[in-house]
Parts: sequence; structure tokens; C-alpha cells
Amino acid sequence: MSAIRSTQLFFAASQYAAATVTAAIRAGQFGPRAEHRRLLIVSDTSPAPEVGTPLDRMAGFASLRTEFDEVHSWNAFIRPFHPAGWFPREQDTLLWERYLRLAWKLGDGPVEIACESIQANPSSAVAKIFGESPIHLYADGLMSYGPTRSKIDPLIGTRVQRLLHLDLVPGLRPLLMTEFDVEPEVVPTIEFLKVLGELAASAE
Repeated sequence: MSAIRSTQLFFAASQYAAATVTAAIRAGQFGPRAEHRRLLIVSDTSPAPEVGTPLDRMAGFASLRTEFDEVHSWNAFIRPFHPAGWFPREQDTLLWERYLRLAWKLGDGPVEIACESIQANPSSAVAKIFGESPIHLYADGLMSYGPTRSKIDPLIGTRVQRLLHLDLVPGLRPLLMTEFDVEPEVVPTIEFLKVLGELAASAE
């Protein structure tokens, strides 16, 4: 009997964030493609997302799209609520999980979450909805080198498996999530630069 294929949910709110997780995927940091179904969940947390251009419609996105089986919009899913402010009530998390599994055809199989800014929504909201899923935290900027800005719920923090980060300050170890003994893992610079190059070429 073949092993159950897990689903990996990648949440990204910017092209730079999507490029970071794409580089990590291509570097093999999320396992073999055949063993996982990969969904990219895009969101826009700007004050007026309805007047902006969604990530999956931006120039160059086609170069990232091939790494994912499906692309979904978090903004569309929770409309009319704003993704930066909405989160489920504690007593409703199981209902939301069932609804998401149905809407995105996740079935009953295991789900992994890859997200940034775990202290903020939509990452915090998704971590609560999938209350038993392992979390892969990624940081695409310098904030990974500073301490965690907000107190994280231990029920969420203890599920974070690792911190994927760009090697922006070579030799300096990130402090983010060290209160939960989360180990940092560098996304290879060469892979990230390749992704940025493809983005630029695709946008021309």
C-alpha cells in the first residue's frame, strides 16, 4: 500500500515571499514533489486589497506557478473580511478546518503549513484552524535576525519545525523563535537568485 500523500500549504503575501518558498522548494527543502500536493495560498494584507493587483496576477508569476499544483486566494475565501484582521473564534476552528478541507479538496490526509509572520494574520489564523499541523516558518527579510516581536501561543510555537531564512547576514544566527528552540535553516542563496532572475525575465 502506498503512503498517504500529504498536502503542503504555502502562504505568501508578496512576490518576494513567494520567491523565497519557491527557492526552498527547488532546493529540496520540502521533500520530493511526488510525495506532496502543493498549494500556494496568496493574500493581500494591504489597507485596500481590492484596488491592488493579486500576487498571482502580477507580472512574472508564471515562473513561480510551476512549483504548485493549485493556487488559491485567501482574500477571496474569507471575503468580506480583511485578511489582516480576521481570525476564527476558538470554538469555530474545527468547522473552519472542515470547510477548508472541503473547499480545497484536502481530504482527511496530513497537512503541513509554510508561512511567514506567525504572530500576525493570516498565518496565525491558519495555524489555529489546522491545530495539529506542523508549521514551517519562513522569513524573507532581516526580521529573522531579531527576537520574536510578539508573544506566541505555545500551542502554535511548539509546532514550528524550523525557520527557513535567506542568508542576508552571513555568519549571524537568527534569533526569531529561539524561545521555542526552533532551528534556523538557510535557503540557498544561489537558488533564490535563480528564482529572482526567472521572475525578472518572465516579467519583461
